[in-house]
Amino acid sequence: MLLKHQNQSQSLIVKVLTYSVLVFWSLVCLFPLYWIAVTSLKGDLEIMRGPYYLPFVDFTPSLDAWVFILDYANDHLILRFYNSVIVGVTSTFLTVVLGGTAVYGLTRFRYRLPWIGLRNEGILFAILASRILPPVVIAIPLYVMAQYTGTLDTHFALIFAYTAVNLPVAVWLLLPVFGNMATPQEEAAQLDGASRFGIFFTIFLPMVAASTAAVGLLIFILCWNEYLLAVFLTSDKVSTLPPWVMGQMSIKEAAVGGDGDEWPQLSAAIIFMIVPLLAFTGFAQRFLSRAFLVR
Repeated sequence: MLLKHQNQSQSLIVKVLTYSVLVFWSLVCLFPLYWIAVTSLKGDLEIMRGPYYLPFVDFTPSLDAWVFILDYANDHLILRFYNSVIVGVTSTFLTVVLGGTAVYGLTRFRYRLPWIGLRNEGILFAILASRILPPVVIAIPLYVMAQYTGTLDTHFALIFAYTAVNLPVAVWLLLPVFGNMATPQEEAAQLDGASRFGIFFTIFLPMVAASTAAVGLLIFILCWNEYLLAVFLTSDKVSTLPPWVMGQMSIKEAAVGGDGDEWPQLSAAIIFMIVPLLAFTGFAQRFLSRAFLVR
């Protein structure tokens, strides 16, 4: 009885320590987001005289920075947001579809490319190896291609570039999800005369929908946060949020800290960029949780 009581006490201590560490680390991770959100509600005086931590306690919050970034016509923030959504969603859809069909074909069929003799494993390795190149290496060739084809500063150029760059990532993430051989359900459907496309879209994809959605979420995050390719392939019309946010950090801000009223505006712009991503991630997490519970 005494030994059981000691074991329960030790288990309770371990749980308390574990949750204490988790809570502390959560606060460490969330504090930068909180600080950016609070800074977006400050004015010039609060920035210069601070630091202030609690709205309505340390200082009176103000929405001047939000009104400025949303109402300032020269920045076109809503247009940047629209471009990010269109490019991110379309690129994610194409990347997951192309990556999924590529993985399915390379794991269900046997190939041997003529002349070079590459088989399935070699083709997969070649696809994954293309991601090893730094993005800056392919940025200039993509810029030249877009310039010669007349697609510079268009949604098509960004969608094409994002899909091509993230396709190896999708293949790499979907490979363990799809497996290396056909499932019994696929084999049964094939014996019943179902086509390969019918098996893939109506039988196999519903089986791996949750895991594929998780891969899609990661691809969407990569597309949403892409900066380098957006800078090279756009100028103004289809510029996305990452180049716009970086553009707010002027040379003066980087060198001497900037004026006090610039930091709330920059913080509001950052919050405007990350809140939709957090909301989409939370929605996807709930969907994935329900999907795994159903399974």
